[in-house]
Amino acid sequence: MHSVLVYHTISEPQESPPSDEMISPERFKQQLRWLSRRRCVVPLVETLSKREKDHLVAITFDDGHRDNLTVALPLLEKYSLPMTLFVVAGFVDREGYLSAEELREMSRHPLVTIGAHGLWHRHFNRLPPDEAHFELVESRRLLEGIIHQKVDLLAWPFGECDGALERLSAECGYRASWSVWKGTNSSHSRWRVPLGRQDNLLRFIAKSSGVYALTEARWHRFRERRVRIACGSGRLIARVERDSVSEINRPLPQAVLTRPD
Repeated sequence: MHSVLVYHTISEPQESPPSDEMISPERFKQQLRWLSRRRCVVPLVETLSKREKDHLVAITFDDGHRDNLTVALPLLEKYSLPMTLFVVAGFVDREGYLSAEELREMSRHPLVTIGAHGLWHRHFNRLPPDEAHFELVESRRLLEGIIHQKVDLLAWPFGECDGALERLSAECGYRASWSVWKGTNSSHSRWRVPLGRQDNLLRFIAKSSGVYALTEARWHRFRERRVRIACGSGRLIARVERDSVSEINRPLPQAVLTRPD
């Protein structure tokens, strides 16, 4: 299957301990160099129509950090690799995030596609339907008003969605939506692979393989079935909410720990 990679911020740590989602510019450069030589990297929308056996790779960024423009984009330009930037509309003009003018600048770049990532980066699974609808519609409206382009791609905050949200996404005018292992991997819950600071080159190579995505997705289906069974039997289950990058430290499946091609 295709591998859709999820990045957040490309920066050196300013805090201790650094955030799991933070990747240094040098490591990001190393990953892009490998992708440019060993994988077919395409704009995200091309993964919607190409055959899964083509094993394409797409690069995405979530949230709209300012370093996506100042650090990540110059490196993507160096290797001529496209990216899709999913922006939290309510974060525009906040400190550390893209300003409206910077977002417009990125939207005009030939390597960049802009998508929505909610209005305030909320847990959609916890929202009543009317609030979820408002978030989906208003985030599109605000982003389209800033960049003067159509916005019809969505990444679910925290990688979360369910069947009702998938249907709502379509009703709100999105062409396709992406999660992180949640949903059915259909048009409005396509799976993505989270990356972070613990991903050395070997882990990155494994994660950029279609085998990793398929193996990881099966593991999540198995875990969800166990939770449903346990809940049905009356046992108390502690439900852990995870962001898309919170699982980057889990040991890689043995099936993907093979020698790089």
